Amino acid sequence: MIRNVWSVLCRDIITDQETNSVTYVRCIEEGSATGVPVSIGPIFLGSLWEKEGEKEESFRFRIVLVRPDRTARALLQTNFMVLDRPRHRLNFRINTLDITSFGIHYVVVEYGRDEKWNRAGRIPLLIRQVQKKGAS
Repeated sequence: MIRNVWSVLCRDIITDQETNSVTYVRCIEEGSATGVPVSIGPIFLGSLWEKEGEKEESFRFRIVLVRPDRTARALLQTNFMVLDRPRHRLNFRINTLDITSFGIHYVVVEYGRDEKWNRAGRIPLLIRQVQKKGAS
């Protein structure tokens, strides 16, 4: 079985080729807009996974946006990926987050082997409304 150690939303991911160390640039917890709908992106979701045992295992991964009204929309889904080491760093590019309301949204990380999806993580993303400059 696998376990999501952590996940983070950010604007960019830099991997040093010599050391394989990773930098997650401009992490995202919240945003603001004068109105909706608004599109955010591209952004990245960086994640670290641990796998139990020595045996190779295959999983699919899915990223879902859950809006404040609890409606959900899949943002991306992978094909099966073979995990063959005890730890795996997986990075996903999300082309666009279509935001249609203000409030707390959740970016949900899921994995599965069959038709059932297992929730591995849930990242809150607050979208605040701000007034236009010069507006009274």
